[in-house]
Amino acid sequence: MDIYIGIDLAWRENNLSGFCVLESNPKSKKLKILDLKLLKYTDEIAQEIQKYQNSQVYVGIDAPLVVPNIRSEDLYEKLVAIGFQRDFKNDKVVFEVYTHATIAILFNNHKILPLKRKKGRNTAFIREQLDTYKKYLSKVFFTHAVFKIDISTLKGQKLQDYEDMLDALLCGYAMYYCRFNGAKFYQLNGEDTFVAPMSPWKVYMLECSDGTLYTGVTNDLQRRVEEHNTSSLGAKYTKVRRPVKLVYFENADDKVHAMQREYAIKQLSRKEKLELINV
Repeated sequence: MDIYIGIDLAWRENNLSGFCVLESNPKSKKLKILDLKLLKYTDEIAQEIQKYQNSQVYVGIDAPLVVPNIRSEDLYEKLVAIGFQRDFKNDKVVFEVYTHATIAILFNNHKILPLKRKKGRNTAFIREQLDTYKKYLSKVFFTHAVFKIDISTLKGQKLQDYEDMLDALLCGYAMYYCRFNGAKFYQLNGEDTFVAPMSPWKVYMLECSDGTLYTGVTNDLQRRVEEHNTSSLGAKYTKVRRPVKLVYFENADDKVHAMQREYAIKQLSRKEKLELINV
């Protein structure tokens, strides 16, 4: 069983941290919430993670993991001691993640959702943003009580606690997404320390059975290539030129940029397309 754990780690132990445990379903892209709560102490968080030591576990923490004298470094060291590494090839994985970037890239059209409290943002405004946040997350998780909470009734610490739990869910989802989709790794001292999702939109080129090239866009590359080879959903051009083989793809910020890049590639000569493929 693959487990994804998200932690919105508070800077101090006298503050509560959001903590969640998620389970992937091979038949669905949605995640099941197995546990969702607030925890206080670093040792308590480490003990909760150890409960899943017999599973393949991916931990995402919204806090810097390599900064001296920060409690997140202490948690990281505890996880390393029980086999966690910053490497998706390992069966115990931990990375720093960033909730604002994840929301922007995966849900909010590359715009930061203004959740942070600052001058000019009153409680009503924050509630509106959290409601948007909740709706985004409800699309990628199976039904859970956390999505049924009436945010308009929350205030003060309860409002902050709710945001911390949503952040924990996003941290876990970020690890799930980055494991199976485009991800960018940021390094410190030559080692991957931070992972962030990349836009699912891609421009791709296929080599058809007759040697010709086909260019398209998609937000699910594996599915789209399979459709071109096996399904009636494949393009009219590729249906009569099967099998096709993926020979090139590049990431795009969003659907609009992907379509603009697709048009630009289609204007290239065959020689220029081959040069792009062979770069």
